[in-house]
Amino acid sequence: MSGAAEDTTSAPAAVRDLEPLTTAFRGTVLDPARPQYRRPDGRPYDPEPAMFTRGSAPRPLSAVAGRGATLELADGSELVDLCSMTENTVLGLNDPWVKLRQVSHVLSERPHYVTVRFGNDLYYRVANRLSRHFNETGGGKDYVLNLRECTGSGAVELALHAAWRAARTSPGRRKVASFVGAFHGSNLGGVLVSDHQPERGSGRVLLDRADNTEQFPVPETGPDGRLSAGTLDALATLERDGEQYFAVILEPIPWRNAVHVVPVEFLRRLREICTAKSICLIFDEVQNGFGFTGSIWYGEVSGVHPDISVLGKGLTSGHGALSLIVADRAFGTVESPFGFKSNSANMLSLVAVDAVLDRLLGVAGPDAEALPHWLPTGMEQDLRAGLLSTTYARTVRLVDEMLTVLRHRFPAMVGRAAGTGLMRGLVMLDGDGAPSPAVAGEVARVCTGYGAHVRQAGTALFVKPCLVITRREVERALDALSRTFEAVAGSRAG
Repeated sequence: MSGAAEDTTSAPAAVRDLEPLTTAFRGTVLDPARPQYRRPDGRPYDPEPAMFTRGSAPRPLSAVAGRGATLELADGSELVDLCSMTENTVLGLNDPWVKLRQVSHVLSERPHYVTVRFGNDLYYRVANRLSRHFNETGGGKDYVLNLRECTGSGAVELALHAAWRAARTSPGRRKVASFVGAFHGSNLGGVLVSDHQPERGSGRVLLDRADNTEQFPVPETGPDGRLSAGTLDALATLERDGEQYFAVILEPIPWRNAVHVVPVEFLRRLREICTAKSICLIFDEVQNGFGFTGSIWYGEVSGVHPDISVLGKGLTSGHGALSLIVADRAFGTVESPFGFKSNSANMLSLVAVDAVLDRLLGVAGPDAEALPHWLPTGMEQDLRAGLLSTTYARTVRLVDEMLTVLRHRFPAMVGRAAGTGLMRGLVMLDGDGAPSPAVAGEVARVCTGYGAHVRQAGTALFVKPCLVITRREVERALDALSRTFEAVAGSRAG
C-alpha cells in the first residue's frame, strides 16, 4: 500500500476556505477559524464525568476538529477514525456539500422545523426523493415513509408497532421473532427484541422480558457453504408456526456478532415464508443503510425486499438526528402517539438527508444545471455522478488491502476478515488460535493511543470507515493498527 499514489480530493479543504462565504465573518465571533468553546482563560474544557449521570459521560478523548476520516483531538494529536464517529458519518467529518446546503438553509427565512400541523416543501421533496428510490429498487412493492423519528431505536419501535397494528385482526399473531446477537436499540421495544439487554431482573427496564419474543440462532452457513442445521430448523419453525407471528426482525449484518453477514439464501427463504404466512419482515438497517454496502438499503444488494426497513444514523451523515421507516403500504398504518412526534422533523436534518442523497446518488436536471460555478472540479463531477458510482469501489479496495496486509503480518493474532463492503470485521485470535473477545477488546482499547479508532464486535474488530477515507488515512490507520498488534502481542507474551 505504501507505494501507491495519494488520491486526489474532490472537496475544498474546508467550507471556511470558500472566500465569498466567509469574508463578512472574518475577525468576529462568527469567524469559523476562531477557536470556539474555550474557558474564559482560553484553555479547552476538561472532561468532567461528575457532571453526568453514570454511563452517559463522554469518553476522555475530546474531538475538537476533523475532516474526512481524521479527528483532531484536544491535545493536538490526530486520530484516524475507522468507525465513522461510531458508525454514523458515511461522508466523514465536515462534508463540505452537506454543510453548504445547511448554511444556505440557515441564511434563508424558511422554518426551523416541521410540526404535526404544517408541512414544508423540503419535507415533501426529501420524502419524494426517498419514495422514488425505494419504489424503483423495491422489487415491485408499494412503499410509504415515516420521517417522524429522531433515532434508530424510535424507528425500530415504530416498525414493531406498524407490524402489530397490521396483525390486529388476527388475535393469534402475537409472537415476534428475532435472532441471537442482535441489538435493536435502547427503547423498550427495541430492548425486548434484542439479544443485548440489561441484566434480567436488574430493574433497569420496565419489563424483565417479553413472553412473546422468540429468539432464533444466528443464521449462518456450515463448512460446506449450505445453510446450517440450526438455520434450517429456524426456517422450519417459522414455516410450521407462522400463523403465530406478527413480525420477524433482523439485522442483515449483525455487527456485534463479529460483523457476520446473514446468508442471502436464508433471506430469500425467509422472505418466501413471511409472504406465505403473512408475517411482516423487518430489516433493521440502522447500521448498514445509506452507503455502507454500496447502496441506500440492503434490498438493492441482496435482492430481498422487506415489508419494513428501518434506517437512521447514516441518513444525515452526522449532521442531525433523523431516522425513518420504509413500509409496504399493507404495513404502513400507524396510530397516535406513534409516529406523530412534533419535534422530530428538524429542518437541518432534512437538509442533510437531501444533501447526503446528492452526494451518494448524484444530482440531475435543474439541480445539476444550478450547481455553483465556484465548486472545485472534482467535487462538481462527484455531485453529478454520485459517490456510490465514483468512489465506493475504490474505498472498499483500500479497506480490503489493509485487512489483507494485517492478516499477513500478524497470522498468529489476526484471523479471518468478515463483513462486506464498508462494514468489516477482523477476527482476533488468542494464543491457542481461537477467536477471542478479550484480545479484540484489548486491541480496541489500546489502538487509540497509536492513532486509530476501531470498536470491538464480539471476537472481532469492527472496521467501518467513511466512504471518503483517503489512501493516506488508510495507510496511517494500518501503521497504527500494526503498532497496536505488536504492543498487545508483547504484553500478552510478557
